[in-house]
Amino acid sequence: MGAAADDAASVRAAVMRLSFGAAAEERRDAAGEVARLARADERTKRLLPELGVLPPLLDMLGGAGPGARLAAAGALLELARGTHRNKVRIVQAGLLKKLPVVADDRDVCRSQELALLLLSISSLANTDFPLRTTELLPFLVATLGATDVPPDAKLPCLAALRNLSAKLEHARDVASSGAVRALLPLSLEPKTSEPALAVLGELAAAAGREAMEAEGEAVPRALLEAMTRHGSARCQERATYLAMVLAHGSRALRRAMRRLGVVQALLEVSLLSSSPLAQRRAAIILRWFKEDGPQSRTTRAHSGPRVEGVAEATSCRDDDVAGEAKGCRDTTVDEIVRRSLDRNMKSILRRATASVDLTNVKLLVTSSSSKSLPC
Repeated sequence: MGAAADDAASVRAAVMRLSFGAAAEERRDAAGEVARLARADERTKRLLPELGVLPPLLDMLGGAGPGARLAAAGALLELARGTHRNKVRIVQAGLLKKLPVVADDRDVCRSQELALLLLSISSLANTDFPLRTTELLPFLVATLGATDVPPDAKLPCLAALRNLSAKLEHARDVASSGAVRALLPLSLEPKTSEPALAVLGELAAAAGREAMEAEGEAVPRALLEAMTRHGSARCQERATYLAMVLAHGSRALRRAMRRLGVVQALLEVSLLSSSPLAQRRAAIILRWFKEDGPQSRTTRAHSGPRVEGVAEATSCRDDDVAGEAKGCRDTTVDEIVRRSLDRNMKSILRRATASVDLTNVKLLVTSSSSKSLPC
């Protein structure tokens, strides 16, 4: 009974200081106390929004000093964690309308607390709640495109984008928001590569192929970089999935991939990747590239009388040309495979022989007495 009474008194005191505190430091301390209470007890977490803590916390997030804003973001994060009802109440209280104001504060908009809060709110996109992505997307895209935001703050934003991209109606908004341009540089960074490629794959499968075509050769270049990262099987799986979606639906992107050397990278993945899934996907795409050649036969209109001998000779020549073209393509693929194997075998042999101490081997050979074997 005593502990419960103390908790109730702490809740009342925190709510009073948060709502009526005169100094910014007092409200900041009250926000920290709200975060502690929400983290400590689920029942208290559900009770606090009913006691009116959300409006003052959102006011702090939008208009107080940097320290108070961070404290408010932390308190809102603790209130939102694991409770659908609290997330809905936070959005209804006006969180998304505060984001343009928060974007002007470099310390807050680049903090991990706010990024995690938006990740928690983005999970509402997979429910029946009508989440307005047009208010959330500009902040997420700007954060991902900023060069001074640490990766720890970008990772929750990437996860939030993936939540939004999972639903078709939101995926169109994500694709048209400029997210593809912000995601491509992140797909080249080791820490953010896998989640960025995952979001790009979701967008390409849903509604974002046109946005990727608009980026020109940037998408194939990112794929090439990700597929040659043999130390990360997950990146290769994400990259080959994205390549499958794009190569299957866009002839222009297939041409760009071929021109930039993606076929060579796919061959290496199909032969050397540690992921069986990436190997299978790469093999499928290679078959598409092999079949994506000029047709061996073309139908032409002929206005004059048909001469059998000429027609047969022309048909024979067409068959010869088609056979030569097919043989040339097969030879090219075989040559690429052979070169890839030769290059990788040389690399393997170089690594294997680097650790051998040739001096010790020579000393061992010269110092040991050898006898000829009997015939």
